[in-house]
Amino acid sequence: MYGIYSPTLFHGERGWLEKVAGGWSFSGIFNAHSGFPWTPVFNSTCNLIYSNGSCSNGSNSQLLPAAYLGGAKQSYTNYTFLSQNGNFPNGGSAYFTAPTFTSCAAVFPATCPGTPQAPGIGRNSFRGPRYFDVDFTLSKSFGLPTLPVVGEGAKIEFRMNAYNLLNSLNLNNMDNVVTDPHFGQATGALGSRTVEMQARFNF
Repeated sequence: MYGIYSPTLFHGERGWLEKVAGGWSFSGIFNAHSGFPWTPVFNSTCNLIYSNGSCSNGSNSQLLPAAYLGGAKQSYTNYTFLSQNGNFPNGGSAYFTAPTFTSCAAVFPATCPGTPQAPGIGRNSFRGPRYFDVDFTLSKSFGLPTLPVVGEGAKIEFRMNAYNLLNSLNLNNMDNVVTDPHFGQATGALGSRTVEMQARFNF
């Protein structure tokens, strides 16, 4: 949701007062949603070669679980994602089946037979912590008298922009590797409250 409010305090014959005491503007943006999606994965040494689907001896890759066994909690508060294994109290391996594949000892670019098991879950199957943010802008314009060159509409504007005004904690960067001890825990956060000041001359 967003909105802007620019009141006019003085009208008519007192228009000169509006230039001095008026010129206020208030605006805000409110964002709230249920959380960013994320995908559990298993680390492996299987580097997929897409031309034939075989595993080759290359850099580490990530594979989707072969199955989700169920039983995970469904809490999306910050407390849950700050806790170790918040929604997965028994550790990630108790909730997911690891994919099977043929390990490869061949020297790249040689390939080994066999392909990873088909994934048992879709991408972005799980939801991360909730998001809440309020941004706010306050501005004040001072009208200037009619002057040569700049004309009659010249004004000086002072503006304050506040991002994450309430300094809400919004977590991100999920540990999504099933075998990690902190699987399902957030490892970072988005920016805290930030305020910037501006001054501009409009004519």
